[in-house]
Amino acid sequence: MFLPNLKHLRYLIALYQEQNFHRAASACFVSQSTLSSAILKLEEQLNCQLIERDNKSFLFTTQGVEVVEKARQLLVSANELVSFAKQQGSEHAGTVRIGCIPTIAPFLLTDFVRGCQKELPELVLFLREDTTANLMNMLNNGEIDLLILALPIAVNNFHCRLVGKDRFFMAGNKALVKTFQQTASYKHLPEQSIFLLSSEHCLTEHALSACKLADKSRIHSFSASSLSTLVQMTAFHQGFTFLPEMAVKKNVGENEGLTIAPLDQDYYREIGVLWRKTSMRNALYNQLSAVITGLLK
Repeated sequence: MFLPNLKHLRYLIALYQEQNFHRAASACFVSQSTLSSAILKLEEQLNCQLIERDNKSFLFTTQGVEVVEKARQLLVSANELVSFAKQQGSEHAGTVRIGCIPTIAPFLLTDFVRGCQKELPELVLFLREDTTANLMNMLNNGEIDLLILALPIAVNNFHCRLVGKDRFFMAGNKALVKTFQQTASYKHLPEQSIFLLSSEHCLTEHALSACKLADKSRIHSFSASSLSTLVQMTAFHQGFTFLPEMAVKKNVGENEGLTIAPLDQDYYREIGVLWRKTSMRNALYNQLSAVITGLLK
């Protein structure tokens, strides 16, 4: 029995992702004919039709989609094996590819890298910032090894370790902050006075839930794309918003003249670390998690 070539499986995955032979070939740095031949070879070896073709288009068969998913799992395991071998018996050597969401990355990763350099000097880190959804897909597909994000999240087939809590602070116009401190009620804030991040950022959902903000009439219709934009919008419109403690510690909002004050201790988001259950580096990832825990105290 002939086993499929891992390189050919990569071509198949690329074709499924791109849904175009030319783009898939470019992504794999091969010619279109090479990629097409590899797919035909896979079909011959596996004795099943992976795609249905005509002169202008193609469609993945049900079996083809299932083969793509199993190929992804196989390549993840193969990469884990290569990574393990490169460590040469040292759990703390080699590289780790880390993904982090935008509302955490700017305020944690610099200190995290410094901590790792001190405790794990032989380890090389590669960092990637992206949204939760994109990073979850990358972790599942083996494109990153470790993910730092805000909980709760459906962890699926991943290990999940809670590494700390990140309190929410109120920030904004001095009068609005004082009003909320005195009343602890959003109904005393003007309509459209609360500014939030866009819905693609999980910080918005966490802030709404943790800070018990149910009255949507107080929320401004224009959302920000980053925390930097959020504080600028809040300052310009003399409004009100929520900032995570890790951002406050880095003086976010201070330069814009926002008044910043702590909320109740119960207003926080949880920070977690995820990695694949198939990984052979559990001890290392737990140690990296402990570094983050130390930074969040």
